[in-house]
Amino acid sequence: MTGTLNSVDARLFRGLSLFAGLDDKRLAKIASQFTPLDIPAEAELLQEGEDADQLYILLEGRVSLSVAIPGRAQHETVVSTLSRGQLLGWSALLPNNFWKASAHTLKPCRLLRASGKAIRDLCERDHEIGYCLMKNALVTVGQRLEDCRLQSLNIFGSEDG
Repeated sequence: MTGTLNSVDARLFRGLSLFAGLDDKRLAKIASQFTPLDIPAEAELLQEGEDADQLYILLEGRVSLSVAIPGRAQHETVVSTLSRGQLLGWSALLPNNFWKASAHTLKPCRLLRASGKAIRDLCERDHEIGYCLMKNALVTVGQRLEDCRLQSLNIFGSEDG
């Protein structure tokens, strides 16, 4: 990262699939909304069911996503593990939303964080950004749904198939 303490270099966004298809001018607009954030290992980032207000991009480290399964498990069940370049907090892309999973750091993490409202406002002002961001985020959402489906089959699947 270059520039002032809280500025984010737009070049960080070039190789991230969430921003694929956007030119440098639009990447700079997006970068201006993000600030860097360092989180230690074993910290809670998101709590399932709470208001979804921040969007995160994982630059370094590992984060587990887990969900509560009422009546089936005492603890949350890990459904996915995120690593470099992945989106965390896609629920913040939608207004009045809540976290669909909890997120905990497995290793020290460096993230980029932006207000969900600020990103939604940017998408409204620049529809090219909005289209690319939502299209690319939908790939992430689909993968997370598949991860949950597979984990559910492991938990609830019967021995006789």
